[in-house]
Amino acid sequence: MIKLKDVNYKYKEGNDGLKNINLEFSKGEINAIIGENGCGKSTLLSCIAGLNKYHGLITLDGLDIKKIKNIDLRKKIGIVFQNPNNQIVFNKVYDELKFTLTNLGENDIDNRIKKSLDMVSMSSFIEANPYNLSMGQKQRINLANVLTTDKDFLLLDEVTSMIDNNGKQEIYKIILDLKKNNKGIIMCTNQIEELILADKIIILNKEHQIKGIYTKEEIFTNFDYLKDFEIPLKFQLIHKIGYHNLKDLSDKEILKHVSK
Repeated sequence: MIKLKDVNYKYKEGNDGLKNINLEFSKGEINAIIGENGCGKSTLLSCIAGLNKYHGLITLDGLDIKKIKNIDLRKKIGIVFQNPNNQIVFNKVYDELKFTLTNLGENDIDNRIKKSLDMVSMSSFIEANPYNLSMGQKQRINLANVLTTDKDFLLLDEVTSMIDNNGKQEIYKIILDLKKNNKGIIMCTNQIEELILADKIIILNKEHQIKGIYTKEEIFTNFDYLKDFEIPLKFQLIHKIGYHNLKDLSDKEILKHVSK
């Protein structure tokens, strides 16, 4: 479990990035963090990943992450950023994943690479140049990279924002499969449709504080919680017809209920 207690963060210029954040994240759970641009979503993920110097306490399974060796923290918590190009270094997928495993001092490298690529359905691209892949494929390679070790938590920072709809669906399937495998997912997003994936939804306000923590059922039956966001037409239709079966929100299913 990851716990945050009274976490605060200030940018170099002295402006607040986070104020009095208290949260808990469990394995086998998908958490979505939403809020207006500049509210601190990415900053929060960077703090959890140990990339930012913050005030307060963040623990992983009861241990202060500031006291966990960086190499050990990297084996437990992985982060994937918004732009997949920012995490690609090598001209071959195999070398990309091998570099990560070598830095972490891992053995059985080839088997770990094969397993992680299998998880994201990219095994056939092991010799490919990642720079020649689509944005969705690049993002899957970045996911495979953080999965080369058996991490407990994955932090996803708007990972589908630069990907087309087909690529998004691929990423969503991977996220749900990771949940089934008892991984903890903490994802920042500004795309309302992605809240369907979440067990818990955390809204940050423009003052960099927690505005509220909700279930998706609470969110989609009361759009007042989303008054600061642009709500896609499909969700407006769902709300109007009182259809709240959140397990299947495909366009086909929605049209069927609207027709009724």
